[in-house]
Amino acid sequence: MATSGRIVKAIITSLDNLPILKEQVRILRDDPFISEIIIVSNGSKDGTNEWLEKQDGLTTILRENRGAGPGRNAGIDAAGEFDYALFLDGGIRPLIGGTEKMLGYLEETQEADVLGLEIAHMETDYDKAWRRWPDPILFQHTYQNTCLSHTAYCMTRAICWDGLRFSEEGPFGEPGWGVDDDEMACQWLNAGIIVHVVTNVHPYRRASGSFRRLYQETGIWPNQYGSVYEKRVVWMQHHWPQYGKGTMWGEPDIVIVVKVTDVETTAKTIKAAHEHMRQRRQDPPWEKFWLPYHVVAWGDCDGWREWAEPRYLRQHHGNVIIQNDHIIRRNKSNEETWTGDFIICAEAGYTNAAWPEAGVFVIDTEKALNGVMSESRWPFLG
Repeated sequence: MATSGRIVKAIITSLDNLPILKEQVRILRDDPFISEIIIVSNGSKDGTNEWLEKQDGLTTILRENRGAGPGRNAGIDAAGEFDYALFLDGGIRPLIGGTEKMLGYLEETQEADVLGLEIAHMETDYDKAWRRWPDPILFQHTYQNTCLSHTAYCMTRAICWDGLRFSEEGPFGEPGWGVDDDEMACQWLNAGIIVHVVTNVHPYRRASGSFRRLYQETGIWPNQYGSVYEKRVVWMQHHWPQYGKGTMWGEPDIVIVVKVTDVETTAKTIKAAHEHMRQRRQDPPWEKFWLPYHVVAWGDCDGWREWAEPRYLRQHHGNVIIQNDHIIRRNKSNEETWTGDFIICAEAGYTNAAWPEAGVFVIDTEKALNGVMSESRWPFLG
């Protein structure tokens, strides 16, 4: 296999993705830069294990599903020594020539320890997706990300795993979806590992086929209230409070600070702020520009934290709508018009939640709802 003089090992973590797994193996077998292909079947029940048992030249790990992170850990441990690791989730088809391009970028850009692909730019239409990586990666095609480790499809230096692994504590040792990637980003931030993300490539990514299976096994959709995802987000926020997510997909142009009074009034004000800002985002020409924002809660009162924390924790994968104290998760419609985050701010102040470039507006909840939604109460509506 490898002809580059560098040891590059591919680690695939797959759950019920046999058709794409076959393509992954075919592409990586022909890649002269790959030294070893390691496949972790993370509890697959679609014939993956039977197919793997018949394959030669692969390192295979058949295990129970205890989540993506623990599965990736098994692959890292099996890899032993290497210079670089190429990570792939089970539903993503690697681009032909991609290993060479990613290696070239990391060897030319010493400040970066990880090069990942932007998940939002991956293509879920099989026929439209790219099959080959056509051009070298230029520095202007990348940005630094501190919120995600991008281990769905990325290349990492060996130093990224020197004493570091995905968490296997608590809910991270349970089958489920979500925030393994976010939590690894927190570990890397703490260790000084730098993640760069390339934005102008479009590989195929299968929409999560494991969601339905997890629903069948648990009765709860993986991104729904009460799911492992929710428990993992809670766990992560409790263990990494210094890396509050803020806006994941862009810097806000407006920060709305809601001053906390009683829980009911504050909840109504936060809901109203989100509705107004989402309308501002969706009004024409919403498809032509992007206006992310923060809604920040500042202050405290009895019962406030108990109400606010779950809403805060559920924000990180898209805008959440609050209706009659119930959470409505994003769907295709509001995913495409995603805008901002709801943040709880320390009682000491709110400036740490605001970007310097953003306009900051403070709303007193007692006045906001009594005066309804006049321009004077809501200066950001203009």
